[in-house]
Amino acid sequence: MRRLVGTHVYSYVKCPRLAALDLHLPRSERRPPHPWEEFAARRGREFEAAYVQRLPVRVPVYPERDFEAGAAATLALLREGAPWIHQGVLASDDRLGLPDLLRKVPGASDLGDHHYEVVDVKTSGRARADQILQVVFYAELLAAVQGRLPTHGGLVLKDGREERFPIADFLAAQREVVEELRRLREDPELARPFLQAACASCHHDRRCLPELQRRDDLSLVQHMSHGARAILERLGCRTTAELAAFEPDGARARGNLDATLLRRLRRAAQARQRGAPVVEPRPRSPLDPAAIVHLLADPFADRVLAFGVLYPAREDGTFRWAPAPTAAAEWEVFRALVDALPARAALLHFGDALPRWCETHTFARDAEAAIEARFVDLGQRLRTAAVYPAPVFGLADLVRTALGRDPLRAGHPGAAAMWAAEPGGEARLQAKLEHDLRDLAALKAAILDVAAPAPGSPAASLPVTGAAGEAAC
Repeated sequence: MRRLVGTHVYSYVKCPRLAALDLHLPRSERRPPHPWEEFAARRGREFEAAYVQRLPVRVPVYPERDFEAGAAATLALLREGAPWIHQGVLASDDRLGLPDLLRKVPGASDLGDHHYEVVDVKTSGRARADQILQVVFYAELLAAVQGRLPTHGGLVLKDGREERFPIADFLAAQREVVEELRRLREDPELARPFLQAACASCHHDRRCLPELQRRDDLSLVQHMSHGARAILERLGCRTTAELAAFEPDGARARGNLDATLLRRLRRAAQARQRGAPVVEPRPRSPLDPAAIVHLLADPFADRVLAFGVLYPAREDGTFRWAPAPTAAAEWEVFRALVDALPARAALLHFGDALPRWCETHTFARDAEAAIEARFVDLGQRLRTAAVYPAPVFGLADLVRTALGRDPLRAGHPGAAAMWAAEPGGEARLQAKLEHDLRDLAALKAAILDVAAPAPGSPAASLPVTGAAGEAAC
């Protein structure tokens, strides 16, 4: 019987199917990590090592993968009262835990007049539910060893700050996850794949997406949810082709699904059958004159690496860019690019990264808010202006589904920090910015600038130069 480990808890919160596959498949069945994923993992290990180096840690010594011996060595250090234990081993029945740190705290336990609590080191900027439940999983294993459940757990975040939380607040949720994992260990088919944003970074992406496509699964439809899929399948509507023709008569026949939602899902299924987006017939405010502003960031360091602008906001517009060599230089680099644009031009962007960055800098500098008033989110407008033949979670999905282009032909945005650390990396940043900006201009022209179909006329679908794209899974 395969033991449940903390990573399974972490994975389950992201996607039950991911946890099921990890429980049943050897690591050799996963896709190889991308170079930028290896780069990020190495930075995480280095961050943990640097943090631990400051602490008076003890490390249990045991033969590799002999976890019973590791648990015994860890217990010896717990009884000895070591102030910190790094990479301890906690084993109990069908569970195994390898927490980053165990910290000695006052309070009687089976160990004596002290006990321990769990602290995990993460590289995120804030505590997440999957990370918290992983710590609670370790805390329960620790309770079996020391005869006392620690009252708190902790997460060390990338800024070195520790965020503490009460174990009791999350204990019931963690136990539910463990029970679900035990069910999945017996039958992995209890967790079916479902296309979602996290699929793009999953190490089982090459397994799940082909399976969804073979089944013509309902999650391949834009706006689909787990609940809506379950209701539709109970009604006998199991594929996107069936959904495209599904016209139930009355609330009971549609499983009490909201009628507006069902119409939207059916239209999305029809767009999938056509293989092209369908522009929504609705009035839109003009976006010109406008420039498109884009950035590449290093999330681990909370740094913008480079900014780019395209003016006018057309695919043949003039592209300009500049790297930001330091965090202190970011604002000046951005302002120099924006100040060279016409003062009344709207600043189109994609998503909330640029407005959040700008808000932080204008607040810190007590600067005027005129720039922020010019921001217009292209991402929000693009998502609502058309019905797409596949779910669109980000820019890459829009480029693939609406333009038929490879959105990663200039590289993956997650690789930006890796490029910045390499000789000649600026050229990669420049190329990526330019490709993304010209893709955004093409999306604006194809989706937002076209004349919307008149009410009552057949909805116009947009031609796609390649095969109908799927969201990257």
